Amino acid sequence: MIPTQPPHTPGGGATPVLELDALERHFAGHGGIVRAADGVTLTVGKGEVVGLVGESGSGKSTVGRCAVRLDEPTGGTVRINGRDVTRLSRRALRPLRKDFHLVFQDPSSSLDPRMTVGQIIAEPLRLHGIAKKDAARARTAELLGQVGLRPEHAQRRPHELSGGQRQRISIARALSVDPDLLVADEPTSALDVSVQASVLNLLADLQRDRGFGCLFITHDLAAVEFLADRIAVMYLGQIVEQAPTAELFADPKHPYTRALLSAAPVPDPAIQRTRRRIVLSGELPSPLAPPPGCRFHTRCPLAVDRCRTEAPELRELPGNAAEGGGRQVSCHLVGDDGTAPDAAAAPALRTIPSTRTAR
Repeated sequence: MIPTQPPHTPGGGATPVLELDALERHFAGHGGIVRAADGVTLTVGKGEVVGLVGESGSGKSTVGRCAVRLDEPTGGTVRINGRDVTRLSRRALRPLRKDFHLVFQDPSSSLDPRMTVGQIIAEPLRLHGIAKKDAARARTAELLGQVGLRPEHAQRRPHELSGGQRQRISIARALSVDPDLLVADEPTSALDVSVQASVLNLLADLQRDRGFGCLFITHDLAAVEFLADRIAVMYLGQIVEQAPTAELFADPKHPYTRALLSAAPVPDPAIQRTRRRIVLSGELPSPLAPPPGCRFHTRCPLAVDRCRTEAPELRELPGNAAEGGGRQVSCHLVGDDGTAPDAAAAPALRTIPSTRTAR
């Protein structure tokens, strides 16, 4: 169950802690090159939560792993706090790793089963020379309290804890050195529905109190609506729309964004009954051979000849200043003034009512 009230005030994102510029990550695959990320440009500001959403296989996790240099970018640049870290060697990158951390999707596979919880949380402190022995133990106890666990949990091993507790340990470890950037890759998808809300509330509270920037990767639209200040929508390795969260949910522009939002239930039965699900035809094309032109045209009910031959640029649109400024969209059918495709011409693509509370 996802909370329905936004838990914090956005930090505004004035100072970028993460800048991705034309990021590419290509893999050699059977039959060709897999273009997992193909020209992704994205920023995360200080104190800002940016949601990255899209179907499985769209490249979200690849972008997150490149942002923290767990995957090596094929092209483009990655900047952390203004410093280009794209080509830094392991030796040069090591002292900077305290500035950014990743929370993995599955805590069962990301925590060393041979180590106690106390050792897991204290390890970054030891590796970066921040605290040792008594100071590390005190810091570990403090972090356990901050993530809603007790000091005695420090003596346990991961297999002795529930999934929600293990994910809290992952968050405590990531935040132990006070990073400026946290990349959370599907942090609740491996958890039972009953504990997802508590982990989301924990992330929101810690982000509000500490003011770090967060790239929140998920396919859970209810979670990203609750947590994020701004959302970027990915399709087949590229970003097709970016906007402040409230603006995106109230008035999605790209046909793919509209289809995604139509699949997300709202808690109001009266509104839910008025909504029409947009079912996309066909499967997500293979990143081995992306379609020419607009990559979404093979599934888009509004595609015209231009969509099949000419790739649209991600361009700025007018935005609501109260929500943080302009927005971006990559679609030939959206006008420069932000006019979306005519709903009367395609009744399946109606604007979706939003129940979001203003932040």
